[in-house]
Formats: sequence, C-alpha cells, structure tokens
Amino acid sequence: MSKPKPTLVVLAAGASSRMKKSLDAIHLSQSQKQYSEQTHAQELPASNTHKGLIPLDQNGKTSIDLLIDQATEAGIERVIMIIQPPGNAFKEHFASKDRDRVNDGVFPQAAKQNTSVDFAYQNIPPGRVKPMGTADAIQQCMLQFPELHQQEFLVCNADNLYSSQAFRALINVKSENALIGYDRDFLDFPLDKIRSFALLVSDQNQCMTELTEKPDQETTQRLIAQGQQLNVSMNLWKFYGAALWAALEDCPIHPERQEKELPTAVRLMIDQHKANIKVVQRKEHVPDLTQASDIEAVRHFLQRQASNSSQE
Repeated sequence: MSKPKPTLVVLAAGASSRMKKSLDAIHLSQSQKQYSEQTHAQELPASNTHKGLIPLDQNGKTSIDLLIDQATEAGIERVIMIIQPPGNAFKEHFASKDRDRVNDGVFPQAAKQNTSVDFAYQNIPPGRVKPMGTADAIQQCMLQFPELHQQEFLVCNADNLYSSQAFRALINVKSENALIGYDRDFLDFPLDKIRSFALLVSDQNQCMTELTEKPDQETTQRLIAQGQQLNVSMNLWKFYGAALWAALEDCPIHPERQEKELPTAVRLMIDQHKANIKVVQRKEHVPDLTQASDIEAVRHFLQRQASNSSQE
C-alpha cells in the first residue's frame, strides 16, 4: 500500500514589508515612467497587495497559483495556506477560480481538480502589529489542524516558485524530516543576495548538523575548506508533525526581531530532540518575490520557461 501524499503548508501570513516599501518607493518616485519604459514591465501592483497575489504571467497567474500548480503536478492533493485573518483577498482570489464550490474558508477544487485548499489563520497577539514569525505560524496551523501532529507535511514560502521536481524529491525521500538544499552555483541571483541565504552543513549521511543564517565570508571559507558543498535553504521542508511540535513549543522568541522563527525550531529539533533532518540536494534556480525589482525578474523567468517548453 503506497504512502499517502503529505499536505503542503504554505506560509502566506507574513507582513511582506520589503515588497510593500519598495513598491511604495517606486509609486512615489518621479522616475516611475522611466522605470516602466526601461523594463517593459506590466503595471505594478498596489503596495497593499500581498506578494503571493501579484499577477506574474500572461494568464494573470500569481505565485500562489503557480506554486499550487507545481505541487499538484508532484501529486500533492491538499494545501493549507496560513494567512492573516480575515484573509479576504486570498478568499476572493480562490473563490473567483471556483465560484460554485465556495465553503466557509475551504475551497475544494480551487486550483486544480483533486487539490483542496484550506486556510489556517495566524492571529496577531494583542499589543503587536505584525505576526510573530514562521514558527508561530506553523504552531497556530497545527493547533487548528491537529491531524498534522501525526502526519508528514511539507512547508514552503508563498513567494518562491519551487519546481514540481523539488516537491516530488521531498515526498519520496525516506526520512520523515528533510529539506531541499539548493546548490548556490545554480541560483540566478546577485552574489550579495546569495550570500545572505542560510548555509546548510551536513554530515556523511547527508543529515543537517547546522543551519547558519546570513553567513559571513569567514564561515563560508571554513566550510569550503572542510569540503562542504555550499547548499542553501530556500525554506522548502518536510516534517513529521510530532517531531516538529516539540521544538515549536520550546522555540524562544528572537531577542531582536521578537519573532519565533522556523530555523530556530529546526536547530532545537537537531540539538535537543536529536531529530535527523535529511538534506536533499537540488541544482536549479528558485525565483522569489522579496521586493519590487523581483517582479519583472520572475516574469522574465516564466517567459523563458514558456518559450523553452514551446520549443521542445
């Protein structure tokens, strides 16, 4: 009997601060017309648009649509999106795709046949204006969907365009806990951006031993000297719920950012709970939407993909 496909949990409750600030700067800039002419960009979205809902291709698909397309192609049949309540923009987006099958926060068949999309809500505690981070988001999701405690599930960002092959690689790896380690040499980003990604250190069994965020050059050179492949995390994970839950409960609040962060919980899984987290290596680019300048880069990436597909 084949193992059921895991649920995909999508982190979409973030404040998108860098995207909104950069869009505001462009909208307010006197050089906006020049920017559009130089890049041949489509009209830029309003700065209050969640970056996961920005139209990216000629059919108006967003990163959320494209993400679910790839997940569905990999065999995933259930998606849980973590959003901020009330989440009207996301609900309207999915309702517009499946007007006849709208329930209270649940949209079966929303993106593709046999793919269900549910919503979990990351509530903001009193006294705060922003959500409390990615670890808190998953913890709230698991409280609202307790069946996840006894299941494997994938976790990813809403603003990265992961491939179906990457999803499939995580689904098929035997380890209950794993992540994709992307070879830095295959990421088509400026070097400064690549250097900001968290570096993965693994042992001879390809299990992660360290996750170094924003590594300095000294750390990078030390890892190269040790024979480590420079793989980075783009936040695509697989977890067994019970193993992750213990670390989420123990996860401290970051002293500066005042958030509970998933990388911190993962380190707790390794160091305190002795979990094995397999690094599954991939050599491919992963477009992302961090700020306004990324929108056009992602659109060009999708155009190149469409062109290559038509020529095959």
